Amino acid sequence: MAEAESQGTRRVAGRGARAGRGTVLVPLAALLMLAAALSAFTVLLDEGPWFASTMVVVAVVVGAGALARLRARRWRPAWSVLASSAALVVILTAVFAAEVSFAVVVPTADTLERFSELVAAGEQSIAEQSLPAEADPGIRFLLALGVGGIAIVTDALASLSRRPALAVVPALGILAVPVVLAPGALPLPTVVATAAAYLLMLALHRPAAIGGGAGVARAVTAAAVVLVAAVVVPPALPSVLAGDRLPGSGPAGLVTGINPVVELGDDLRRQNPVTVLTYSTGLEGGQYLTLSHLAEFAGQEVLPVPFEAETREAGEIGPPAWFADDVAFTSVETTITLRSVRSRWVPLPSAPVRADGLTGGWVIDPDGVTMRTAEGSIRNGTYTVENRLARPTPEQLRATTVDAPGLDQYRALPEDIDPIIEATAREVVAGIDNPYEQAVALQRFFTDGGFTYSEDAPVEGGFDGSGAEIVAAFLEARSGYCVHFGSAMTLMARTLGIPTRMAVGFLPGSRNPVIPSEYTVSSDDLHTWPELHFDGIGWVRFEPTPSRGVTPDYATEEALTPSGSPSPDPLTPEPIEPTATATPGAPSPGASGGPDLPDEQIDAGGTASGGLLGGRSTIGGVDARLVLALALMLVLALLAAPGVWRAVLRARRLRSPDPLDAWRELRDTARDLGLPAEATRTPRELARAWAGVGAGGGARAGAGAAGGVAEPSAEGLEVFEAVRRALEARAYGAPAAVSGAPDIRPALRALRARTPWWRQLLAAVGPRSLASREPRDPALELPAAPA
Repeated sequence: MAEAESQGTRRVAGRGARAGRGTVLVPLAALLMLAAALSAFTVLLDEGPWFASTMVVVAVVVGAGALARLRARRWRPAWSVLASSAALVVILTAVFAAEVSFAVVVPTADTLERFSELVAAGEQSIAEQSLPAEADPGIRFLLALGVGGIAIVTDALASLSRRPALAVVPALGILAVPVVLAPGALPLPTVVATAAAYLLMLALHRPAAIGGGAGVARAVTAAAVVLVAAVVVPPALPSVLAGDRLPGSGPAGLVTGINPVVELGDDLRRQNPVTVLTYSTGLEGGQYLTLSHLAEFAGQEVLPVPFEAETREAGEIGPPAWFADDVAFTSVETTITLRSVRSRWVPLPSAPVRADGLTGGWVIDPDGVTMRTAEGSIRNGTYTVENRLARPTPEQLRATTVDAPGLDQYRALPEDIDPIIEATAREVVAGIDNPYEQAVALQRFFTDGGFTYSEDAPVEGGFDGSGAEIVAAFLEARSGYCVHFGSAMTLMARTLGIPTRMAVGFLPGSRNPVIPSEYTVSSDDLHTWPELHFDGIGWVRFEPTPSRGVTPDYATEEALTPSGSPSPDPLTPEPIEPTATATPGAPSPGASGGPDLPDEQIDAGGTASGGLLGGRSTIGGVDARLVLALALMLVLALLAAPGVWRAVLRARRLRSPDPLDAWRELRDTARDLGLPAEATRTPRELARAWAGVGAGGGARAGAGAAGGVAEPSAEGLEVFEAVRRALEARAYGAPAAVSGAPDIRPALRALRARTPWWRQLLAAVGPRSLASREPRDPALELPAAPA
């Protein structure tokens, strides 16, 4: 007898030691699994402190849950989840809002306001940035909040659930984000590390917790399936998720893409425009600001002008090579302040000759003239540009030619150009031989020829784009936005032999009513316009887009009537003293953050090259892929919620000394597995049915028919009887007869042994007992009878 008691004591001590180790080691393995899964975000975010800050939050959350389980004697699951949730609030306060909290870690009303600001900033940053994005404070907060919440669920599944294999579901939710946003870019080492940490977590559980050897085998199989799916599925996703042909952006920013004009239409269609920059100038009416020039028509795109890359310091740029000495010009000084901007291209007025305030190395196109960073991108700051604004007269334009050498790329036409484009151009200029007058006629064709400005018609008509393939459809539909008007006039002018290119940039913007020399440029001011080259004068802007921009005086109907007086551009200098409101700091290459201007991925030689992702489509003004990723995570969370709640309930019952809780767990587990569990049966009848005898042989008949299931162990059958006796003693016997609830884990394993694996999976994911409305036996709900 003493020896049996000693063995029982040793068994209890052994179980306690193993439980203590599991309380520490299992959460540690779960922490490693989350860290491995989070590393997948390296394909979405630039290098920075985002990984460390997120893992600090996750470690505190998981550690708090483990500590609560070690210290709490009763209601351990509830205390664990509560402690983890409280720890999440505390660590988020300390990391992101310490200066507006009480004693660094206690949140206040100001803390909640800061959290709200960070959420809004994070949502805006996600909508505005391209991949890889800069993890600014808003994104870091959203990441820490989201992964911290996932850590609570993962910790509960791993440490409190009797089915810890489900703990991989939240980790899969993390992996799903880069799979959706960047298909095919998920690093294989990340998947392998996540699967390895998952297997380690399962191995640290007691074998009984995962159903013995068969449970381990199933867990290994599940991990292998996860590994293979993560490697094979992303590259096979439909191309609609790939993003390389999805134009658009979020609601509040400009997005970097493969081509500067690919996303322009969606930027114009955004519901909430963002202020891109402000500038002050002495030029009445403001200035057009150019980002890039496009020349090569390729399919449905127009590509930037290639040029010899020459990296040098900003400063003296020099007059453009095409700028003739006899052309009248006005020197203008413009101070530009970038607000929420990130771009490789520097917004510049036409024909800049000097740029001050730009630090670092810059690649300057001497023919354009455009400027971009040698590497990285520019961010908020202030710089001053001096430019020479040409003032050709109609007479000068009429007297010039368009035959200058070295401009063949601006005369080139696609081999498969639709004949309707040249036919339309010839019809428009019929009877006009002068190139300048032909250009004005082409502009008039669009502004007075029955065309309408629409940002939605090209999308609805299926001809949204900028290439030669789109122009024919646009000419037939006669409705589009600046990209279509600019592309059409460029190609039509080229069919007439006039060198033409497209400029991408901004309209002059809105004038400040208080400070007349200051202008504000928003994302709504994004624009594309054609520039035609005239010998001895250079590149001359035209404006074919109706209701947008400013038509130069030299391109109006009145200009076609010869007169002895010069006809300057309407953007003529007035005696206004520039008033710059510069913000400290000069833009420099390599900075990052803020919404992106239309950008171009360029190789070392300065030619266009593709990128991982292009633009982004929108759903209700929000990035479609972000919506899809969040929806997927929400679906996974909803699918896991019943299993998590059932696991927490099971863990609480297993720790309860009340035989009634043990009985309820047996009955609910049987109900989850599809075994007999009717409330109309007595405990004796159910125990015999679970053992496979009597009561119609319910369990044996139902489970055995499925095939491939094991017989319940003798230990499990004994537990059925032990629970039944304890329950009857509690309900009908004396208090002294109630010695507590027996360990029902062997009985639970016996129930699972009578069901096939797919039923066990259904029970874990969608437990029936949570939805059961069967009445309980009132007699079993009574406290034990008094002595």
